[in-house]
Amino acid sequence: MASNKKLIAWALVVFMGLTLPFVLSNLQTVKADQGLVRGAMVQLNVGDSLVVNTTRPAIQKLFLDGNLSAVSVDRPAQYPADHFEVTASEPGTYDLQVIFNQTSDYMVDLFVRQNGTNTIYNSTSYYVSGGSLQLDITVYFDPAPSGADVQASSTSPWESFGNWMGNFGQAFPLWVKALYFVFGMQFLTVGGLWIRRESGRKTGTSQPLDAGEKAYLWLDIVYKFLVASFVTIVVIMGGELVLLFVLRFMFLVSLSLLSLWDIFVVGFAAGAVIIVYIVRFILAKAFDLKPFEDEWHD
Repeated sequence: MASNKKLIAWALVVFMGLTLPFVLSNLQTVKADQGLVRGAMVQLNVGDSLVVNTTRPAIQKLFLDGNLSAVSVDRPAQYPADHFEVTASEPGTYDLQVIFNQTSDYMVDLFVRQNGTNTIYNSTSYYVSGGSLQLDITVYFDPAPSGADVQASSTSPWESFGNWMGNFGQAFPLWVKALYFVFGMQFLTVGGLWIRRESGRKTGTSQPLDAGEKAYLWLDIVYKFLVASFVTIVVIMGGELVLLFVLRFMFLVSLSLLSLWDIFVVGFAAGAVIIVYIVRFILAKAFDLKPFEDEWHD
């Protein structure tokens, strides 16, 4: 049994070593075909202006959805353009889609200009080395402050943490969130039953499981969950790149599939695996802990 697990582990290591270089070598080609898609949320007061600036005339197309009767739009005289501005006179929510395209590199600046003072805040910049970029912006126009009676509401640490988690979660595609959720539920359920069973077996012995051993077993389950998620993400992304590579260079077919590749997702998954492995290794060496399957083989 131990030899089979070692063979499986070595097979995974070899597979990842062979797949990752190929995936990374084809990243630029696939991204060039599919283009970049990014999302943003902007909250501002009625009367403020949302401004989109580019260092080169890269704005190719604009799409604005909402109560257009309450919106003042600074329409460019011609496209491609390097400036766009929208202001609302009433509270509301708007969906703004901006398509950029430029052969050379360019910068995209997204910021809010405050009404009356022209103060700039909430500035966000994007750098594109060349090619297309689709920026999907959700804009919230809140009622304008009524003057001195309005006080800035203090944000609690929990609210700040919730806002940070919401912005952090936007960096992950929906299919990655679904994969982590499905795998997490499976490992949580199976791992909980396994630990409960082992705790029951140890209860009647002279060495029952203490809180530290249970915590380590849960950490071991989290580590296995992260490894399984990382391998699955790499296999899915690598499969898409291999398919696109074969269709393009062997069958001369240019096919736009759902963009599954995201270097941040892979980096986050790999970083999480490494961090949990290091913590798990330190605890095992410091307190002489190890999973039950290792004890059985010993």
